[in-house]
Amino acid sequence: MITSLRQMPLVLACLAPASATAEALPGSAGAPDRIAPAASCLDARDVQQLEQSSPDAIAVRDGRGQAFRIAFSVACPAVNEGRQVRLDAPQGWACGQPGEQVVVDGRHCAIRAVTPIDTRAFSQVARESSAQYAATLPTVTVTGKADARGTRRHTFQGTPEFCFAARHVRSWNEDPKGVVVETNPRRSGGHRYYRLELAGSCTILAGGHTVEFQSGFQNGLICGNPGDRIVVGSSGIEGDQRAGTPRFARPGCDVLAVYPQ
Repeated sequence: MITSLRQMPLVLACLAPASATAEALPGSAGAPDRIAPAASCLDARDVQQLEQSSPDAIAVRDGRGQAFRIAFSVACPAVNEGRQVRLDAPQGWACGQPGEQVVVDGRHCAIRAVTPIDTRAFSQVARESSAQYAATLPTVTVTGKADARGTRRHTFQGTPEFCFAARHVRSWNEDPKGVVVETNPRRSGGHRYYRLELAGSCTILAGGHTVEFQSGFQNGLICGNPGDRIVVGSSGIEGDQRAGTPRFARPGCDVLAVYPQ
């Protein structure tokens, strides 16, 4: 199944300066537009999502969809597991300046740098973070119904940050960088387009009338997992030999990465 953005067991906030008033906060009536002191600065009051794949940094995304990498001066592990996380930044802007820090359950992690990153980089961190977070869950948690033989199957849960459901694909287009698919944004966390990075040149797409997406986990999700492929479908034209070829036996190209565009 595909889920909405994974909600971390934490509260992310920033400390407003003592002089700040309710009128100066985003969302307040008559609040003026906030102007960043530099293009690379993160509005610490508008952080919507946090992910961590290494103890040296975290990746966050603001309400505009812009992602940032926050690098620590010293390793700050287990931010994902924190019960209370606070982003302290003077005037509410995180720019990698002295005095900025992330506080995790009382631990103070000084910030060394704040750098804007693209969607691909954020999706990669989210993917690795999700895998690490899942690894910390109790091993007895198994989802899914038993099959006819009474065997329970594990269900992979992806997020729209690095997965899309094949059944929600509306169209696809090939370009020099790979393949772009259009999905139903209402079913994909608000994302309409996803870019797929393929393993090398996929020449079979040149003559394909239709394509199909094969999930390596056989759950209908395309995430860049082992076995995820894009294959040429049957054209529906009489005499097309692909019509009688099993999907797994059709020529295809491996999907290495998926991220919103």
